[in-house]
Amino acid sequence: MQTLRLVLPFSLLSGLVFAANVVSSDRFLLKILDRSVSLQDVTYQHRNLEALRCVYDDAILVQFMGASFVKEVGDFIANFPVDDDEVRKYLHGKEALLRQLRFFFKLLRYSEDQRTDVSPKLAKLIRSSARENKCNKAVLYNGALKTNFTSLLETELYLRTRYGNQLKVNQPFEVVRPSIELFIESLDKQFTHEYYW
Repeated sequence: MQTLRLVLPFSLLSGLVFAANVVSSDRFLLKILDRSVSLQDVTYQHRNLEALRCVYDDAILVQFMGASFVKEVGDFIANFPVDDDEVRKYLHGKEALLRQLRFFFKLLRYSEDQRTDVSPKLAKLIRSSARENKCNKAVLYNGALKTNFTSLLETELYLRTRYGNQLKVNQPFEVVRPSIELFIESLDKQFTHEYYW
């Protein structure tokens, strides 16, 4: 009986040590409807936006969000603090960027609900274009597109379907920007959100 009492605490302790090695950490930034967006989600979508910009030099989503948005998100990730008190200050100092991220993730969520499919033919074209243009291959997985990159592509396809007709040859993107802004404003009112300060 004495041995059993010694073995149980040891096995619990070794289980905790094993669990400590397996657990990774992430930070939730905001919640849209019933889904939380974490720093890791932002990191993946930053990578995806860079790849989208590489594959489609005229991507509507990148043009709407702006090239500066992609750079700001990269800086936001790179400078993200570890300490909780510092995180709160950091997030409050980045409210304008968080607002843009909110719009971006609401648009992703909306287009996901529209069930715009990326056809196998288009996926193959994107894969070959990514290789040919030497884009970030982290969006590829075993010869296919990663799920979160496919989600971003669905958003791009949705925007192209909705606003592509308004973009005629040699017409500046600014012609459709007001229409997309109105759409995003309506999404922002329609989809609830909450920040995790």
